[in-house]
Amino acid sequence: MSEVELEELDYPESSWTGFFREHFGPSMLWALISIGGSHIVLAPTLGGFFGIFAVWIFLLIYVSKYGGWELGIRYTYGVGGNPIEAYGDLPGPKNWAMWLSVFIFTVLYTGITAAVGVSTAALAAALTPLGLLESYAVLLAIAVGLVIYSRYQILENILKLFTAILGVLILLGLVFGPPSTDVIAETATGLPEGTSLALFVGLFAAAAGFAPTGHSTSILIGSWSMAKDEGARALRTKGVDPSDERYHDYIAAWIRTGRRDFNIGYAFSLVIMLSMVILAANVLYPNPPTDENLAIVLGDILSDSFGPWSFWAMLLCAFAALYSTVITLLDGASRATSDILPLALENDDLDRELIRKAVVLGMGVGSLVPIAIIGDLPVTLILWISVILVIFEVFFYPANWYVVENRLPEAFRPSTKWKVYYVITIVLVFVFALMGAAEELGLVGV
Repeated sequence: MSEVELEELDYPESSWTGFFREHFGPSMLWALISIGGSHIVLAPTLGGFFGIFAVWIFLLIYVSKYGGWELGIRYTYGVGGNPIEAYGDLPGPKNWAMWLSVFIFTVLYTGITAAVGVSTAALAAALTPLGLLESYAVLLAIAVGLVIYSRYQILENILKLFTAILGVLILLGLVFGPPSTDVIAETATGLPEGTSLALFVGLFAAAAGFAPTGHSTSILIGSWSMAKDEGARALRTKGVDPSDERYHDYIAAWIRTGRRDFNIGYAFSLVIMLSMVILAANVLYPNPPTDENLAIVLGDILSDSFGPWSFWAMLLCAFAALYSTVITLLDGASRATSDILPLALENDDLDRELIRKAVVLGMGVGSLVPIAIIGDLPVTLILWISVILVIFEVFFYPANWYVVENRLPEAFRPSTKWKVYYVITIVLVFVFALMGAAEELGLVGV
């Protein structure tokens, strides 16, 4: 390893102005892909069923799942790599976590693509003369073609703009149409009377699986963060060993910057989620959206605040948010798989671009399977795949902690307070997974 003088290193900007100018970015990519099925379908569904009590459900989920991403960021900036590269260190059969990750990014992400895609098509069908299945076929074909040939940057930026507008509309809608005192009094401190255990467990597990998004996206954040060539990654690029104590202050500064960036995106996602829940509690409770009326319900959710024009604005922006998620799912899952397979097979000669394109095409064709089995039912598909997701993604959180403890220099490993938080919240994440398993196996009575 070579040496680099400290004055040659680019330390992160410490001021807020400098931070937003130079370093802000990966968290908002993450936040914008998270504002999809969870915010637009699950939040209105839980708000419609449980009223204001759904706020406490989502708060618990967000607090419990934060650590999985924080550990991923700590690893990326402290080691200079993606956490997935260290999953081969996990105890058990050789590379089992990498193969499980490949399964999640191919099979489960195909199911997510189908679920979010059908919801997107439901909104497109309300905006165009096409039917739901016709809309799905057209939108999916366009998305697959764009991602295969990587020619979607302009479209993606437009969709993200509309997603940001959606967030503003939801916040303004909450300001101008706060929930009624009756709804608050009835649902703020407990579940509505008559709520069955099966309904609560099923919807809670679904929310825990999809909100704000799955922990597998810690791998995607790692890729985006490394692309910026900051922290330990910059040292490795220069041929410097990041474990050298002389560079610890530099790496610590970048870990703080990466965490600051993610905290902003996480907070933004949470605010939009809670705002949508409260809006739904005010407008929909006790009548949540269904497969048949999803588009109409979403369009009308701001009508009391802004009038008839908001119906079309809401549909257009919600469509953009969902469609951007479909594109990101296809792109992110295919790139993650093309990165993981060579590691799992220990073969650097594999054609990663060919793998990426094959996964995109396979996901597009494969997404027709859950629709054929379950039907073109947007709400049902989202609930189904999100419950499965909470079960299979449970390992990412402890896996990220394991690789942090084993690969980061001592100075960057979690403090005792962080470790206590990890233990408590990992237990909660496993409880969420058990709830999902109980729902899938039909072990929860009505």
